This record gives sequence, structure tokens and C-alpha cells, in this order.
Amino acid sequence: MLAVAAVALLPLAGCTAPEPEPEELTVTGAGARYLDAVCPVNGAWDSVDVEVERLRIALARSEAGDETALGAALTTLERRSLAAAENLDDASVSWPADAEDAIAAVRDSLAADAEQARDVAELSAADAVAHEWEGAERIAATSAKARASLGLPDDPEVACEAR
Repeated sequence: MLAVAAVALLPLAGCTAPEPEPEELTVTGAGARYLDAVCPVNGAWDSVDVEVERLRIALARSEAGDETALGAALTTLERRSLAAAENLDDASVSWPADAEDAIAAVRDSLAADAEQARDVAELSAADAVAHEWEGAERIAATSAKARASLGLPDDPEVACEAR
């Protein structure tokens, strides 16, 4: 009977094991991880920009713009922004001390962008084209600070191409 009780306690002992320490990223490793997270978001932004411009042209010609492509691009932006924010918030890694605040700011910007993309996808074509993205300057500044703290090129396109 005693052996049965001891065996029954074994699974509980495994539950109390301490969490492993986060992997400390080197600046190079952190830079690669950062780019892996944000470069797909940059690609999604390019698609959103193209679709907004298509709608802008259609509306300028007094044509009915097709909001479907913009909606799909915004959904992709939302999905990729959320995935990137989660990647940058991974508790199993520790960012270099000089980059921690910048990474946190980018992560917060990505989450805000995802929410805003979801909201803009619900707008009419005219309202979507007229929409001014909230926090655009802040987003650019936080991204630039993160790239600088990780020793990455100033230009986000150059940084993504170099990965």
C-alpha cells in the first residue's frame, strides 16, 4: 500500500520543478530573432500600402473600390503583428539589457497595430483610405531604437534583406 502512495505522488513532484532560466540572447542572436519577428510584419505593411493606394486611385476616378483585398491585407497585418508581438514576448529568452526597453516598446506597438488593423478592416473604402494610422511616428521611432540597440542597419528594408 505504501508503494502505491509513493507512486501516486511522483507526478506531483514533477509539477513543482522550477522553471528553467531564460536563454540569454547575444546581440547577434537577438538581432536575428528580432528580424525574424518583424520582417514579415514589414511585408504585410507593404501589401496594406499597395491596397490603400489602389483604393485611393479607384475613389479618385469615382469608381467603386474593392475593399476585399485591403481587408485581406489588414487581416494579414493583424495576424503577423500579433505573432511578432508574441515572439518578442517569449519568456524563454532574455534580451540584451541595452535592448530590453526598445523590444518592449516594439512589442507594445505591434499589439496596438494589430488592434488598429482589425478596426480599419471594418471601415468603408473611403474611410480606410482617409484613415491616418495612430502612432505612426512612435512606431518608427521605437523600431529605429530597437534596431540601433541590436546593431542592425538603420533602414528596416536593408535590415530585413540582410537577414
